[in-house]
Amino acid sequence: MRYLIALMLFLSLPNAWAEVTLTVLDQDNLPVADAVITVPNQSMSTPDKIAVMDQIDESFVPRVLVVQKGQYVSFPNSDDIRHHVYSFSKPKSFEIKLYKGTEIAPILFDEPGLVVLGCNIHDDMIGYIIVADNALAFKTDENGQVNLPVKKGDTVSLWTERTLQGINAALPITITGEEEQRITMELLPPPLDMMDHGSMTKGFGKSKWSY
Repeated sequence: MRYLIALMLFLSLPNAWAEVTLTVLDQDNLPVADAVITVPNQSMSTPDKIAVMDQIDESFVPRVLVVQKGQYVSFPNSDDIRHHVYSFSKPKSFEIKLYKGTEIAPILFDEPGLVVLGCNIHDDMIGYIIVADNALAFKTDENGQVNLPVKKGDTVSLWTERTLQGINAALPITITGEEEQRITMELLPPPLDMMDHGSMTKGFGKSKWSY
């Protein structure tokens, strides 16, 4: 919903095409959820809304969160146990020491890039925040699908934690102009914790982000 206004404005521009439904599949023809598609040439203002990266059942929820540069993110802990959230990523290095509940103030993410999250208490807790550089960015759903406001010949970038060449890589995708476009990628298997939570979601191309 946070991109709805920007999407409507874009579709009203001259020469804009209708939405393209992009479906991302792995080599086993399974949908890739939580892949982030960025439309570099379409600007997006920073939302006033505070984004939320929760902690539920010893997992970051959502596993992948997309925000805009300059947006705040809150980190509530909905578990009955304490967590110790941290990141060493270059766009945003921070630490929230042992806590639970919602008493922690939101954190500003003011540099674009990939932020990898961990928990000092639970080593298997991994989450990702993609900080878009005020560009339209969308996330594929559980069916590996996303609707994009693009036209034929546009190039978008695709990121998923499962790419073969590393977590920092992004794959350029050229839009064919068809109403529905399918992309099949050779990927690493989904992490076990993703499969446990019903999400079937190292990269192709030149690395865009560092952490």
